[in-house]
Amino acid sequence: MDGQGNAADGASEGATRLTDPRRLASLAATNLMDSPHEEVFDRAVRLATQLTGRPVGLLSLVDGERQFFKAQVGLTGDVAKDRETPLSHSFCQHVVIDGAPLIVKDARDDPRVRDNLAIDDLGVVAYLGVPVHGPDGEPLGSFCVIDGHPHEWSAADLQTLEDLTAMIETDLKLRDTVAQRDLLISEMNHRLKNIFTLIGGMIRQSARDASDPREMAEQITGRVQALNAAHSLVLPDGGTRGHEGGEVALDELAKTVLAPYPGAQKIVRGGKVMLGPKAAVAFALSLHELATNAAKYGAFSDILGKVELDWNVAEDKLGLTWREELPQTLQTTTSDEGFGSRLLQLNVEAQLRGTLVRDMTPNGVHVTLAVPIEALID
Repeated sequence: MDGQGNAADGASEGATRLTDPRRLASLAATNLMDSPHEEVFDRAVRLATQLTGRPVGLLSLVDGERQFFKAQVGLTGDVAKDRETPLSHSFCQHVVIDGAPLIVKDARDDPRVRDNLAIDDLGVVAYLGVPVHGPDGEPLGSFCVIDGHPHEWSAADLQTLEDLTAMIETDLKLRDTVAQRDLLISEMNHRLKNIFTLIGGMIRQSARDASDPREMAEQITGRVQALNAAHSLVLPDGGTRGHEGGEVALDELAKTVLAPYPGAQKIVRGGKVMLGPKAAVAFALSLHELATNAAKYGAFSDILGKVELDWNVAEDKLGLTWREELPQTLQTTTSDEGFGSRLLQLNVEAQLRGTLVRDMTPNGVHVTLAVPIEALID
């Protein structure tokens, strides 16, 4: 009974690792599942089979239900056509679960995999696989070679797979870097289009508030400088300035981002939360987008408007709420189809691995974010 209990516990723990939200988000961010063949990966698999002398090689990506063969050599029949199998036919899942190489001389005698259906259905007997990690270090799948006969794997075989896997992981990191760069370039272009409208609003608000030209000039200068400070928090390389270790306090970032916006009462409250460079970028872009929309359509467009930003940490998540209130019913609502809305969604869901809920009320927009605590240290 104890042995059965331990086996059941192990299976449950393995399933939990396979379905871990952070790992699945990392896998989804690569956009490799169900994608076409790519020569860079096909070449790596061909080299693996040639250098080890084995007939089958795979780059297998594993989610919570199946394994998908991004690249493969030596498969035949329906499995080659489908490029996937359920986990009942997967040795690669063990590489992901353990986060370590799986070395199997003869699967029929190996208690870890001897009940796996791939032995009888696919002829998998000898297996050597190493984990493939995403840019954030999460295990995405296995790079492996397979034989239909027992085989004693050598240290050179393992080293070959590890070297080729390192090349694959380097390619994944480069893709992630390019994607982040393109996103930030698009954001900068987006901001440049908004900046003139925003500065025009500053000038109009300053003209209404100032009693003389000197005071007006000082107000405009201060607001432009604050706007520049907010923009300097977000750099094209994803870094931050003026903060030891690249960390930014959420309250400081929020106040800096909101400082340039005229009109409306601003209330910012929340406990001490530190953000790593990547999270700081995502939060700065997200808050900037919310504030820009508020300046165009919402509370920042009216001196009687009000913006409340607050957050709290409960269990393993940071909850943040943005609430706008106007004294009159909104005449214009923001569109959910523009780049700004897509950017906000992307920042929260892809960069911060969180969730976003947007509610339009007659007097303003309410936005609620929930972000895993581990995503804040990135």
